[in-house]
Amino acid sequence: MSVLVFLKESINRQKKLSSFFLSSSLPFLPSSSSSLLSCGIQLCLSIKKMSSSSSTSSTNIFETHPPRQMNLIVAIDAENGISKDNSLPWHLPKEYKHFQETTIKTSDPSKINAVIMGRKCWDSIPAKFRPLKSRINVILSKTLPPQISEHCIITDDFDKALKMLTEEEPYKSEVETIWNVGGKAIYQMGLEHPWMHKLVITKIDATFDTDVQFPDIDWENYELNEDFDGKPIEEKGLTYRIQSFTKKRSIA
Repeated sequence: MSVLVFLKESINRQKKLSSFFLSSSLPFLPSSSSSLLSCGIQLCLSIKKMSSSSSTSSTNIFETHPPRQMNLIVAIDAENGISKDNSLPWHLPKEYKHFQETTIKTSDPSKINAVIMGRKCWDSIPAKFRPLKSRINVILSKTLPPQISEHCIITDDFDKALKMLTEEEPYKSEVETIWNVGGKAIYQMGLEHPWMHKLVITKIDATFDTDVQFPDIDWENYELNEDFDGKPIEEKGLTYRIQSFTKKRSIA
């Protein structure tokens, strides 16, 4: 029996006792009964307050010190465009190599990263390259059948996927970083999530015909880091820069 339940039952008994004395028209009500009732109520309120405070504190710690880092990687044009007809409107092999290397690299050689994406993003990957090698692929879809295999998870819920990667084996022990690779709706979920840690953005100095734009970012919540030098890179007649931004976090 929990302390809270015990105290509630004690209080109920004291209430009945008090009611008995009053209904019997006795000339006295034991002061010990009244005191115990008062103390019990105060203690219950204190326990509830402590429980609420503990829950809030745990939530704050959870948000400022997430159990797993979630990073986001994207390439955008000068107008924040990211795709056209569910495919990239540019062909930049070196930039794609950067994507591969960044999402595969781990600081612990014994671990592996996960990439989380939407169903359209999954469909845009040529079948021969699916799943993306050397990473656990997580696909969010309400139409594809659920699947869990060694390197591929299909689920219909963003938070459910994160919970699986951080709380269930073998993923809990194996996954180092979760990379959000799009598309737009998945990017938006990531940007709004408390686990978001870092944005790695390739900015192409040109405007393309696109039909999907990257979501707006509140840049006051991010600061430039030195993961990439941001120097211009020339490829196939285009110039682009790669920069990385870390999310600012309050001190817990």
